[in-house]
This record gives sequence, C-alpha cells and structure tokens, in this order.
Amino acid sequence: MMNTPSSSRIWLLVSWIAILGLFSAHALYQVANKGMWPESWPKQLEPLRSQSRTLAHSQFVIYEIPFSDRAAFEAAWPEILKVRSKGGTLTLRSGPDKRLGGAMKAGVRITAPRTGQMVAPDGSMFPAGTKQSVKGRKLLRIGPPWPDDLKSDDGALPEYVLDQDGKWVVYKIDPKQEAPRTIRRARVDLELIVDGEVVDLERIALPDDAKIADQRTKPSSER
Repeated sequence: MMNTPSSSRIWLLVSWIAILGLFSAHALYQVANKGMWPESWPKQLEPLRSQSRTLAHSQFVIYEIPFSDRAAFEAAWPEILKVRSKGGTLTLRSGPDKRLGGAMKAGVRITAPRTGQMVAPDGSMFPAGTKQSVKGRKLLRIGPPWPDDLKSDDGALPEYVLDQDGKWVVYKIDPKQEAPRTIRRARVDLELIVDGEVVDLERIALPDDAKIADQRTKPSSER
C-alpha cells in the first residue's frame, strides 16, 4: 500500500509552495519579484514596486529597480535619494550589470537594513511585532530609528552594527577577519547602473555628501 503524507506534512508542503510563490532561493538570498521596501519610504516610489526585485539576506536587503525610460528614472531619482542614509555611499557601475543573477541595463540598487525585524544576540531573526523578550532572550529591533550614539559627529550612520549585550554598537568591517554572522546593516547605500542613455550622469544631480565609488568599466581604448 502506498504511504500517504500526514495532514501536517500536507500543510507544510502547501505552506512552502505558497512561500515559493513570492520568494525563490538564490544563493544566500531570498528573492521576490517585487519591491518590498518599507511603506514609510516616499509614496512616489509605490508605482515602481511591480518592476522591482528584492533580495533578502540575513544581514541586509537589496532592492533592485530597473528602468527603461529616461523620463521615469529622472522623475524617481530625487525620491530615491531621500532613502539614502546621511553620509552613505554611491557606487557607479556600468550597465548592463549582471551581478546577483540579473542583467540590469540601467537602474538603481538600494542596499538597506532589514527594517522592523527583531534579532536575538545569537543572530536568530523574528518578525516585526514580536515582543522584545522571547524565552528569556532580549530582542533588538533593526532600525530606524537607530540610537544617536551610533552616529558620527556629523550624524552619519555606520555601515554595520552588532548586538552586544542587548545594545547596538558600531561594527567596522576588517577584511582580514571573518565578520560575525550576527552583524546587521544600519546604513542605506545606493548603486547606480549607468548606461549613458536611460541613466545619464550629465542629466542628474549626485548627492554632495556621498562617498562616490566609480566602478564603471572603462572602454577598451582607455585601458
């Protein structure tokens, strides 16, 4: 006689299928074909959710917003700049950019904290709304708002923070050492995928306080 799955197994299978309808596995990320950024972000970005992609890592989340129309990008750019943290970086890359399993000709990547999630000192994650204490473990909410003592004198946030004895502290990446898995991103940084047509640096303003990293590929004649 053929074995039949128990009702609990059927429920788990149905739940998993439902989850896969929104998220699909991609390396260390959960990927959703929708922009799932916080509702507190500028309302002008709402129409862009359907054309976007979300890649959720345990330590941060990336929102990819591709553009094929120059006017649409230039209208959205000032609103996108509003979500960048003070002192955050702006990385320029040549399009098409094929990292992270996609091929974006022109657009924006936003690397941000997993806002609202609750985290335990051992790195366990809990959904927003969970009480600050679970089975004796004190949980911290991944900001904003972040504590003022994390910020530098000019108000800039660090890239990463670490839960230390139930309190967020600044964590500085050391390339010579493996970072603990319990670190979490605090700052919102931007990447601009530049194609010279839809995204033309001659036509837009770049933030004055941003640390700009130009990672664009040079033409063969300039190498």
